[in-house]
Amino acid sequence: MGDEVKFTGLINIPPHIADRMHEIDWTGGMLNLSYFLGLVSKHDANDLAPALKPLTKTEQLEIVWKLSPPERLVELQLTPEKLDHWVNIAGSLINCGKDYNPTGSVSVVDVFYAIPLRGSKSDWLNNQLKPWSGFSRGEPTYTDVPGQHYTLMDFDHVPQFQKIFRSRLEARGL
Repeated sequence: MGDEVKFTGLINIPPHIADRMHEIDWTGGMLNLSYFLGLVSKHDANDLAPALKPLTKTEQLEIVWKLSPPERLVELQLTPEKLDHWVNIAGSLINCGKDYNPTGSVSVVDVFYAIPLRGSKSDWLNNQLKPWSGFSRGEPTYTDVPGQHYTLMDFDHVPQFQKIFRSRLEARGL
């Protein structure tokens, strides 16, 4: 609309995600979220998928609930109903990503990247994230941040991420 955009920050997400989003069904989304939340291990999430697919959503959630560490459920203040709601929100975000196709450009983008869900960090950066340069009229910055895709905003990493993020805002005059 003609306004100057001084900062566009992208956090560990590639511009072309639609294909990846089409690969994720409800069960996969629920297991990914459960893994991100620390309710199941990555190994368990991968192993559970085939056995859960024929079950109802309610049955799937009950199994994940039973496998979840009680102290983590308390820490997140989760109930089965809240977990179901959170899974539905995550599913809605996945559905949004299925039709996402970025267009246009901004003056510059700042891309923050962490260890990806799969593959190497350099492959993630060079093959998945660098295409953001096509949406930036200036030279984008790519900033390595601590943690993995699902932990970069965890208690252990957020203080450092906040400092890095703030420094990029300041570099953009904000």
